[in-house]
Formats: sequence, C-alpha cells, structure tokens
Amino acid sequence: MIRYLFSIILILSTVACMPAYVVVEPGEIDYDGLIIKTDQAWNLAPSISTPSARKGSKVWTQDGILLDRIMISPAVPDGEPLFKTTSDDQALPSFKADMLPNEIEELTESSLVKLFTEGEVVVQTANLRPHQFGGHNGLLFDMNIAVSDGPNYRGTTGALIVNNKLYLIFFLGAEPYYYEKHIDEALAIIKGARI
Repeated sequence: MIRYLFSIILILSTVACMPAYVVVEPGEIDYDGLIIKTDQAWNLAPSISTPSARKGSKVWTQDGILLDRIMISPAVPDGEPLFKTTSDDQALPSFKADMLPNEIEELTESSLVKLFTEGEVVVQTANLRPHQFGGHNGLLFDMNIAVSDGPNYRGTTGALIVNNKLYLIFFLGAEPYYYEKHIDEALAIIKGARI
C-alpha cells in the first residue's frame, strides 16, 4: 500500500512540474513580424512538447499535437532548416532565399519526412497555388502524410518569402475526424496571415 501511494505521489509531482499549455485567445498575434488572426481560442504547446520546433516557432492545437496542430515558423533565415535537429544523424535540408514555389514545396515535404522520424513515413504534397498574404506574393499547397506507427494526416501549408526570410504556417490534422473538425478555422488562419 505504501509503495502504491508513493507511486501516485511521484506521478502527480512529475505531472505538476511539466510546463502547461497556454490558451491563445481570439484576436491578432504578432510572431516576429508575421501577423496571425484567429477567431477561436487555441492551445499553445509548451516548447518541451515540440523539441523539433525552431526558435521562434509556435505550435497551436485544439485536441493535442498528435491529433491536430498549426505550426507557425516566422522569419526562417536563408541557409537554415525549417526545424531544429534533434539528433546528430538527422540532416535537415535548408531554406534558400531564391527558392521557387515548387522548391519551397519540396523543402517542406522533405523536412516533414525528417520530422516524423518514428517508423516509415510518406509525405505527398499537391495543389500548389499562388496566394496573396496581405499584399505579399506567397503560395499554398496541400499535404497527405502516411505514418506506419500512427494516424495518417492531411493538411495545408502557406508560405511566403519577405526580405530573404521564409514565413511558413502549416496545419496537420489526423484523418478523418480531426482534419475535418479543424480545417475551416485552420485555413482561415493560414490564408489570413500577413507581414
């Protein structure tokens, strides 16, 4: 009995020390010059739960990052990867300021393959199209991610280059339920982003 109570106390004290999610209230938020507007509250994931997110990136979720997420990566400098390396053998491709739209699509695709390091993963992108982000030319494209050790995901990415820096926002939702549940709000957030 004492061992059982000790285990419960240990678990509770560990959970109490973990960083908590923070509510992102509806409205406009400025992340390093990238203005994001949301009409509903989201949960900002603590950095400890998103170790591959580069400095300055933010991850929002409604139901947990394994089920849905919006990753906001503002001002990625020329020559740097979209994500932070989490191991020595994880060579990530780098952004180049002169990339064409299809090259940004390929960069995102190959970076996401590296991000999902557990098990086999296939990332497919499609429907590359132009989009105006508050007066700046950018692009949108759709994604499908098949993961052998977890749910499959669908999503959309928005990207633009301003002053040789890449501003990228993507939404991923587990299929079928969480993608359908959040895609409308996620698309509004992505399409409404501006510098």
